[in-house]
Amino acid sequence: MRPTRKFAVVLVLAAGVELTLLWGLVRDRRSRPYHVDRAALSGWTVVLGAPEDPWVVALQPPASLTESLFQQVSAKIERPLVPPRHAALPLVVRPEHTDALQGVYGAMDIERIAKQAIAGESTFEPVCIGHRVLPAGASAKAGDSQGSGSEELFFLAVNSPAFDALRMELQPDFPEHAGIGVYDPGALTPVLPIATTDTDFSRWWPIRLDRVSDCEAQVTVE
Repeated sequence: MRPTRKFAVVLVLAAGVELTLLWGLVRDRRSRPYHVDRAALSGWTVVLGAPEDPWVVALQPPASLTESLFQQVSAKIERPLVPPRHAALPLVVRPEHTDALQGVYGAMDIERIAKQAIAGESTFEPVCIGHRVLPAGASAKAGDSQGSGSEELFFLAVNSPAFDALRMELQPDFPEHAGIGVYDPGALTPVLPIATTDTDFSRWWPIRLDRVSDCEAQVTVE
């Protein structure tokens, strides 16, 4: 092998090592734990969705929680991020309400049931900071969370027995009266959107958390 070819090979190998190390540093930075205030994990309020929201009824956390998490995500990500217009954890999203619930429950009915099921003192246990990537031209359903996508979503996943109980309670006794679709209580898990790389949050819902592929970083409670 000529010296020039050897030198070229060395340069290529060195560049590959450098890129690998750089990617490792990025992943390490993203996976560092996030921090939340314990007081911000309770006192969430049930709210009706605005026409532009992807949800019909949701839980609104203290503003301090969403602002803090957005700042923490922004500090780790080297792309411009957009916070949700209304930061809230969806309880029922519009497509499932339109297709499988509206024949039985109106938005105000769900709001009333949610207020009874999720008391003000309910506490939400952080699971992780989740991350999904949306490949260009693809849907954001489970299974699309990996790959070289053009858009990204960051969210806080939580555990909430009250959320699970509410979703089960909304199961229609007579589905044929509720709509043309079938309501699935497990189709939506408790996820609070934090930031995305574009302004269209509706494209990501519904989200059923996959801890293996979705969770990117731990959350510590202080």
